Amino acid sequence: MTIPTGRFVWFDYVAKDLGKAQGFYGELFHWKTQPVPLGDGNAYTMIALGDATQGGYMETPPGAPPVGHWISYLQVADAKAACTKIESLGGKVYKQPFAMGPGTMAIVADNGGGVFALWQPGKPEGTGDYKDAAGAFCWNELAAHDLDKATAFYTQLGFTAEKVNMGQEYVVLSSDGKPRAGILKSPMPEAPQAWMPYVQVASTDQSVAKAEKLGAKVALAAHDVPTVGRIAVLNDPQGGWLGVLQPARP
Repeated sequence: MTIPTGRFVWFDYVAKDLGKAQGFYGELFHWKTQPVPLGDGNAYTMIALGDATQGGYMETPPGAPPVGHWISYLQVADAKAACTKIESLGGKVYKQPFAMGPGTMAIVADNGGGVFALWQPGKPEGTGDYKDAAGAFCWNELAAHDLDKATAFYTQLGFTAEKVNMGQEYVVLSSDGKPRAGILKSPMPEAPQAWMPYVQVASTDQSVAKAEKLGAKVALAAHDVPTVGRIAVLNDPQGGWLGVLQPARP
């Protein structure tokens, strides 16, 4: 059985105050925590939704941005080969592949500086498809400085790309016939190129109101996107950006 590639399968929140992050997101999305011993006296805390884990919390390492931020994991069959490919496409490898629990990971950046992680599981871990459930990660979106340059990079990593009109030019990245992520021209050209995940919610308006009560700011007000659903973008209490999506239903 082969490892499904061309999909983002894990999301880590990186911040200085992990307790504050866990409290905010646990209250907002009903996420639970699941600690995993690392063998050196430390523990990695995973994000659990029901019986499934889908991400984790990591303390800000030296040299990382001081504000809270999400890092997305792209699943690959061979992390070392993917790093070589990324460098050949003008990207960077910040941390070479290393063993982490049941697999191998690396930290890289695309040709516009957008940082993400690579994940090579030790064995296949399911389809890697997004789950259709409130509280589950459901999309990943790159705010790019140069739309065409970013599109060319990710198509070389195994995605197919299609330009669509969503009020602005937008690129949908697909693999195995399913949409997996998107790219848009960054509305803040002064900000670093970056990936931002979306979490599925039952009600975008209710989630936004709750997030505000918990100390978040609304970066993009709730609004409808035809055929997609109702979305909003939040800036959490430690500075992390995250989208919420209430999917459109037939």
